[in-house]
Amino acid sequence: MDELNRDTIICTQKFDHWTSLKKKTKHKVKFVLLEKKETILNSDVILYFWPNSKIEAIFHLKYIFSILSEKHSIFLIGEKNSGINTARSLLKKWIQLKKIDSAKHCFLFEGKIILKPKFQFDTFIHNNIWNKININTIPGIFSYNKVDIGSQLLISTFTKSIRGNVLDIGCGSGILSASLMKYSNYVTLTLVDINIAALRSSELTLKANNIIGNIYPSNIYSNINEKFDLIISNPPIHKNFKINLNYIKEIIKNSVKYLTKKGEIRIVINSSISCHKIFKYTFSKYNILKENNNFKVYQAYKIYKKLN
Repeated sequence: MDELNRDTIICTQKFDHWTSLKKKTKHKVKFVLLEKKETILNSDVILYFWPNSKIEAIFHLKYIFSILSEKHSIFLIGEKNSGINTARSLLKKWIQLKKIDSAKHCFLFEGKIILKPKFQFDTFIHNNIWNKININTIPGIFSYNKVDIGSQLLISTFTKSIRGNVLDIGCGSGILSASLMKYSNYVTLTLVDINIAALRSSELTLKANNIIGNIYPSNIYSNINEKFDLIISNPPIHKNFKINLNYIKEIIKNSVKYLTKKGEIRIVINSSISCHKIFKYTFSKYNILKENNNFKVYQAYKIYKKLN
């Protein structure tokens, strides 16, 4: 990374990447959704890392293309299984791309702008009404255009009896917190995510439903400094297309540090993934609150913390 030009600016949407890069490089690192126009316009070269979502790539690149001129060079790099090989057809209206290199798992394209598009942020906001809740999402988050089945199952366990401080880990669209507030007016919401697109989506969703909540970036508990009466989450089980349970394990194992004396964790997991081992390691007692063919909602209380 430090072999890059000293004037290099690194922009990332992931909070964990931002915190890591700040320690590893002397270059300027920004945690942003869309970089300032002035920065892009004053750049000689743009290097864009292709995401796993095509709509996310179009969202970012249409914004960048709307700013660049013919003098600018832009490079796209990405893993083959991310769909980067479709870039030429997806972007052909605005840029002419040529493949200049490839490796076992990656492609590298170079391109010049042929037509500057008009970019309107609002056209990328997906609005969905579900269960009388107004959900607003932007590209780059899980379940961009729908409410996933796992979240629906977790929401179905919410009742009016839930009260106190609630932490929503991996808040995504904000649907869990917005739904919880519909059941109970006696909760204080804190929503965290590593993805700035998710944080922005949650802001839009809460605002659309006249809900107040604290929303800020955190790599699970990395930015958390208080305790909660309830922790809820619909965590990811994949990383770079491969099953990775580290995120789930950290949420469960470290939850006891951030729960009040009688606090509760309630988390939904795909039925193909067993969390019995990590729950047994962390709590002396837990239960499956609800399940269907695809998902299970696990529940445990701080009072059953194991003395490991």
